[in-house]
Amino acid sequence: MKVGITKTLLKNRTTKKQHILILFLLISALFWLLSKLSKEYETKVIYNVVYSDLPSSKLFQNTPNNQLELYIRGTGFKLLEEQMRTSKLKINLRNVVSNGGYQYYLVSKSKTLQIQKQLGKSIQLKGFVKDTLFFELGFNKHKKIPVIPNLDFRFKSGYNLSNKVYLVPDSIQVNGPEIQVDKISSISTELLSLEDIVEDVHHEIPLLKPKGIDKLNFNVDVIQVVAEVEKFTEDSFEVPFIIEGLPKGTKITTYPKNVKIVFQVGLSNYKKISANDFKIVCSYEKAENEDKHYLLPRLVEKPNLVSATKLVPNRIEYLIQK
Repeated sequence: MKVGITKTLLKNRTTKKQHILILFLLISALFWLLSKLSKEYETKVIYNVVYSDLPSSKLFQNTPNNQLELYIRGTGFKLLEEQMRTSKLKINLRNVVSNGGYQYYLVSKSKTLQIQKQLGKSIQLKGFVKDTLFFELGFNKHKKIPVIPNLDFRFKSGYNLSNKVYLVPDSIQVNGPEIQVDKISSISTELLSLEDIVEDVHHEIPLLKPKGIDKLNFNVDVIQVVAEVEKFTEDSFEVPFIIEGLPKGTKITTYPKNVKIVFQVGLSNYKKISANDFKIVCSYEKAENEDKHYLLPRLVEKPNLVSATKLVPNRIEYLIQK
């Protein structure tokens, strides 16, 4: 029994000594840390900045660097406190200097007094990592650009557009930094894909904003797509063709003498189409140059109301009469 009690007392004394040792170590470390933090140091610190007072009618053409690296001096306590600050440094740009075009610059030292006033107490501004700050400044520009639709329309058999697709609006206003506005000449829509279409189309499509041009503003974000759809029928006409490039005095006989033009047209426009609305030509000169013994008919004029045109036959045999 006495042996067990003795072992317990020795164990308790050892644990107590360990606790005392750890306490002394912590106190020593604390005094060492306080001693270090009470001394002065010079270090580099990165600050977030916000710019103000741009020259009249100017604005940033691209997002400027919003961080500024400074050499500062102070006690360890003050430096630690400074690095924990969350407020941003304010820098006015009233005295930026033009370097030609959109390029402007600002000598960092010219803002020493302004920045020093914003630093914490007992913090000295010793210098700047970069001696010059560069910016791209220009005017705010307005421009009208066309909208390019991105459409994938697939109609049910026998149906098609009865007229062109309308966009509302078909152009939009864009404004922003001129260096970015000048880069954009049109704007596309997101893809609108429709299948088995049998009736008129009325849809809203968002605009596809260009990437990398983040400061542009558009007066609309979506456009209306309007398309009239109707049932189509197939029809055809026999149309005489014109031979171009035939040498003067040359007599030619063709087989056949006419070409059939096959086309589709909406039922509402069926009676508006006649054979006189089509023009077909063949180039004799091209046939000669390519050593072909036939002419190739080309459809050069047709009404906007028709679609899916086809020429029958697609080659014309001929004989030269001497």
